[in-house]
Amino acid sequence: MANETTTTSVTNQVQTGYDLAADFALRTFPIFDQFTTTKTADTNPGDSITFHRWTELAETASAINEVTDVTPVALASSTFTVTPLEYGSVTVTTAKARHDTMLPSFSADQVNLVAYSMALSLDSVCRAAMDASGEERWIGQSSEAAITATDILTADEVRKEHAYITNDNVMPFGSDYIWVMDPYVAYDLKSETGDGAWIAPAQYVNTDKVYNNEVGKFGGFKFIESDRVTMTADGGASTVDTYHNYIFGADNTAKAVSIAPALVQRPPIDYLQRLESLGWYAYVGYDTFRSEASRLVLCASSIGAN
Repeated sequence: MANETTTTSVTNQVQTGYDLAADFALRTFPIFDQFTTTKTADTNPGDSITFHRWTELAETASAINEVTDVTPVALASSTFTVTPLEYGSVTVTTAKARHDTMLPSFSADQVNLVAYSMALSLDSVCRAAMDASGEERWIGQSSEAAITATDILTADEVRKEHAYITNDNVMPFGSDYIWVMDPYVAYDLKSETGDGAWIAPAQYVNTDKVYNNEVGKFGGFKFIESDRVTMTADGGASTVDTYHNYIFGADNTAKAVSIAPALVQRPPIDYLQRLESLGWYAYVGYDTFRSEASRLVLCASSIGAN
């Protein structure tokens, strides 16, 4: 047959096809902010927020006299101040871009991207405060720079940390403390055999709150696996990468909220009303609340860059 209309004869009418949905990059959940002590209610305007901490009463181990009244003990407290700082970011779209985009979900995707950026940005601010707080220990060494490729996390190191944090009379989250670790570090711990056993969340006898990225229980800790922990390339000896392990009890980090994190949308206010912004803003601060309730353990990984 002849004279058929083919794609070759109408090339101007044949265009490249596009997926009308935009995919998001690989994502992780916020990790560190979920373990903070937050002060949001009953605050007055100011450039800092004060937390109150009760002073424990001294032990009374002596017997009292049958007829002599006891001497009252005064309650005492101390104050702790966190200074919030401003954080935020913004995106701006033009009227032409909003009109010409082929994506039906353009506006919803923009909201998703900005909200996710807000969550991870503030989680990083929280992590920085946790990196600077509490006790610090190095597996097998006396400094981070001395860590070797064989200084990895083991079940025995987990039991040591449980002894340390328990000996400091730190309250757990429910029945367990929290341990946040890198997936490479988790590999070493979960590869161990012998004394004890790794327990997945679905196998808990009494299933309570499951945190973001919670992967199991062991040695008195609930373990959170995340690539958002601090990793220092070549931080150890002979170019060994080092990994932070975060160990938390209750009241480890204070979060002061003067203005809660929120998305901020501004209508077009330029002369031709073309530029529309969507961003996020927060006026918050993080700092160590109880130093004994926040511990750092640094180690290597057998599958890390060594």
